[in-house]
Amino acid sequence: MKQAEFPDSVIEVKFGTWCLNIKRQIINDGIVEKELEPLLFKILSYLILNKNTIITRQNLIDDVWCQSYVDDNAINRAISELRKILKSPNQAALVVKTHYRKGYSFVPNVEFIESGYQSPNSNPVNELDSKEAAKPVAKKYTVWVLALLIILLASIVVSLFKWTATKNEVKIIDKSYQEEVLSMKDGSHSYLVLSPNEKNIAFIVSKGGVGNQLINKELDTGKEKSLSKPGYKLYPVGWSHNNNEIIYWQSNGLDCQVFIVDSNFSGESRYLFDCSHLPFSGQGVNDTSLVYSKFGYRNRDELAVLMNRNLITGEEYQISSPNLNSYGDQFLAYIKGKNKVVFERHQLDSSELYIADVEGGSQTHLYTTKNRIWTLKYHQGSDSLLWYDNVDRILYQYSLGNQKLLQKISMRGISDYSSTMPLNPSEMLAIEYPFSVRIHQLDLDNFNFKDMMPKDIYPFNAQNTDNGYIYYLFQDAQIVKLAVLDTTTGTVSIKSNSVDFREIRVSSDGEELLTIKANEIEVRDTAELNLKDTITIDGNIINVEYLNNRNIGYIVRGNNTTSNKSYLYDRETKKSILLPISNPIWFEQLSSSKYIFLSAQNKLQIFDSWNNLITHEFEISPVLYMHSFTLDGDKLFHSDGLNIYLYDFSLGFEVKAELVYTLKDNKLISQLSYANGQDSLSITTIETNNNKLIKVVEVPQ
Repeated sequence: MKQAEFPDSVIEVKFGTWCLNIKRQIINDGIVEKELEPLLFKILSYLILNKNTIITRQNLIDDVWCQSYVDDNAINRAISELRKILKSPNQAALVVKTHYRKGYSFVPNVEFIESGYQSPNSNPVNELDSKEAAKPVAKKYTVWVLALLIILLASIVVSLFKWTATKNEVKIIDKSYQEEVLSMKDGSHSYLVLSPNEKNIAFIVSKGGVGNQLINKELDTGKEKSLSKPGYKLYPVGWSHNNNEIIYWQSNGLDCQVFIVDSNFSGESRYLFDCSHLPFSGQGVNDTSLVYSKFGYRNRDELAVLMNRNLITGEEYQISSPNLNSYGDQFLAYIKGKNKVVFERHQLDSSELYIADVEGGSQTHLYTTKNRIWTLKYHQGSDSLLWYDNVDRILYQYSLGNQKLLQKISMRGISDYSSTMPLNPSEMLAIEYPFSVRIHQLDLDNFNFKDMMPKDIYPFNAQNTDNGYIYYLFQDAQIVKLAVLDTTTGTVSIKSNSVDFREIRVSSDGEELLTIKANEIEVRDTAELNLKDTITIDGNIINVEYLNNRNIGYIVRGNNTTSNKSYLYDRETKKSILLPISNPIWFEQLSSSKYIFLSAQNKLQIFDSWNNLITHEFEISPVLYMHSFTLDGDKLFHSDGLNIYLYDFSLGFEVKAELVYTLKDNKLISQLSYANGQDSLSITTIETNNNKLIKVVEVPQ
């Protein structure tokens, strides 16, 4: 493997007229500054670091893409886009050279700038002349004056920055809205997809069982046409560019295929390609091309990438490069007049809004928000993007022309929504929130599946214990509370009426809990919630688990160019130890020397820390909703969102996954927690209820 990352000491690289800033991943020629997307930054870095070598396509596949196979078109497009970015009036000379049937090489001379850099030819001591040496007091005075001036200027700059930031901050505006019912069919409405001409809306209605209906509704007349297939569930992907066809995917629980059909549902559906079982969206951008989100990128079934697919030939190429430590890129909108695609990059702790052309070039980051951007609408009249935050109930409007946020509207008088589609700042299509979250207990002796929660409680992050208690968080009027459920009596006790964390872990004996924040773990007793220890993390935490002897394991998220890192926090020494586990998503401890973890490639692997090697590897079932794991003793349970599997390692490490339970009645699994002492699983489920399709309209002032 060739060198692919710069040493930590290198902060900039100069070549030709360009200067590459390593930390910010930008290039600057003194006039123009350009931001590099992660893939292009990695390719450029790789070429620079291996300057005197011809880089083959296989080198790029192995060391940059880090995959066993990459389509030639993807490599061609990436090199072409890199060359476009490296062009400028000041840089006419060739930067990346193609060697026929061999590969590529980097042409310009390179200068590496290191932190604390000082030219080896300079010697400040020898450069002091006798006159300066004879006046040390004057020099010291000058130094102090310069230092004070620098501090004063820095204070002025900081003050101006704070004043400008406060002045430019977009304040939330309160507006009142009212709701009009568009559809109240018996069943659950979901998956809104607006036609490009905004005259029709596609959605589905489900009512238990296996099948559902795909509906095309005219917004002006209210007329509807429906499509259904016995034994299959249908889901809309998007529309053709001319509004005449609807693209959808269907699943019978085993197979998943994408079809296209005329919007009147009068003709035969035409098969396009196979898909995963996760919802995705896209849109036709011309007569032959579909831009869509494709799951399974880099062999991770929950990681999506944007693809441009030719619907005639079936050829496709990727047009985005999400980092491995994320959930990838979700298609949001196609802007026909600009030939641009807008998409969300779903990071582990935030959502980023991007725009790019349909071939993947000119990718630009627009905005970052803490909550998901599920859907988005381009409003041509104001050249702006509209999206609704269904957590904070805020309607956002972002100007593409000025590349800044225009307004944030707090929408009053409305219901909770699961899916929305803004039409303009005054009107929005929406689907009422149909989900209820419950905690069930599965007795593994008799497989009795029991609902444990009182009504009107919406819990999350449930933790099962050996003493028969389930700890969980729930939200009440926007306030998160901590509660405990006695599974024997069914009584609930509130442990805290307000908490500032959204995730917990509880020890198997129920005596201790971990409260988890973005970069901090607190250890508390469960009796009085007294603080016992605080672990401050350098980075963002993506997973925390109790390990053996009440030690704590945690994973810190990597950035665009680095992998996730896993640590063991020793409770006795209060020190964190880095574990040599490659890019984990989740991990637990099986014994003093063996750890089991989920890799970024969706494989369960057992790592032997004594011998520093992976001893066993397990394929897991494809995700149907989301993966969840729980381990206590020798038993590991895994859910794909619908099914629950058991790995019983008391039988050895050659054991196969055993299917122990499958959920029914329109339920999905969001979390598992196993208590070995009770031999039971607490299962957090999401259930779908009847709801309505509505139109939200601003109330005139």
